[in-house]
Amino acid sequence: MKLGTLVLENNLLLAPLQKVTTAPYRRFCREFGKIGLVSVPMLYTKRIQNNPRSVLSDLHKIEKERPISVQLIGSDPIALRESIDFLESYQFDVLDINAGCPSKKAIKAKEGGYLLNDLKKLSSLIKIATKYSSHLVSLKIRTGFKNSDNINNLAKIVNKSSVDFITIHGRTVKDRFVDTALDLKAVKRLKELLKIPVVGNGNINSPQSAKLFLDFTKVDAIMIGRESMGNPEIFHQINTYLKEGVEQILNNNLTKLKKHIELYEHCINNYLYENIEFPYPIERYKFVELKRNSIWLTKNIHPSTEIRTKISLTKTLDELRDIFEQIFDN
Repeated sequence: MKLGTLVLENNLLLAPLQKVTTAPYRRFCREFGKIGLVSVPMLYTKRIQNNPRSVLSDLHKIEKERPISVQLIGSDPIALRESIDFLESYQFDVLDINAGCPSKKAIKAKEGGYLLNDLKKLSSLIKIATKYSSHLVSLKIRTGFKNSDNINNLAKIVNKSSVDFITIHGRTVKDRFVDTALDLKAVKRLKELLKIPVVGNGNINSPQSAKLFLDFTKVDAIMIGRESMGNPEIFHQINTYLKEGVEQILNNNLTKLKKHIELYEHCINNYLYENIEFPYPIERYKFVELKRNSIWLTKNIHPSTEIRTKISLTKTLDELRDIFEQIFDN
């Protein structure tokens, strides 16, 4: 499929998630099936402007993971321009502008989802991105700030711009991640109004929900984020269901957990062998990555609460390995 001029293997995208979609995580998820486009966790334009070295580890060897997107969040035009200039030396496929983040930090800084409250500012940021970036430019939004009343005006701005595609999360900024607030009608309406490809996002937690989202809204692709945590097979499950109608469910057990953890550590090691420089000890990085992902990977395993508790109490890589040994020996 195509998003703008970008040709992808399928219509499934991995969302940019803070402290989640790191390089090892992206590579891990791709071990289980094809993912059309993955993304680096969002980067703050002010952070790049003030201390560009602080994002070097986030961008290390991203050319090996193409197709890949880099998402920026910020509301200062100068910081955005300088961030774009900084990123020009990197080989990636899409520059994504975040206008949907619902965090208190983003709203307080008048960036992310707050921009849906200030379409004039959003329009000016879009113009900077499309003018100065040599990469494809996409926009990540929600259905609105408090409601979806502004969708028509937003669509007019996007249609007049040079944005290549847009991703819409089917909730308002104020609704954050409330399950019952998902508004597929608003997503469908935006798709009907726009001239460019639309990616849908929100509550896609199974092959069936993915098909429902696609069929109802007619979006061109779908993006999965939180539901990949603990189920890296979800992209393969969805792709198989959409192409062949074959339903595959997550059958998790201790044997699979052990294999997943070993594979994740392999992905971490491969990443670390690329001569990367961290502002903190590599051993610490490995521990943090392995710990949080092993917790997520206990999904649907009995007794998952007990296992997660034991893992969460570890403070070093050696302690974590000891817990793994106890879990799998028993």
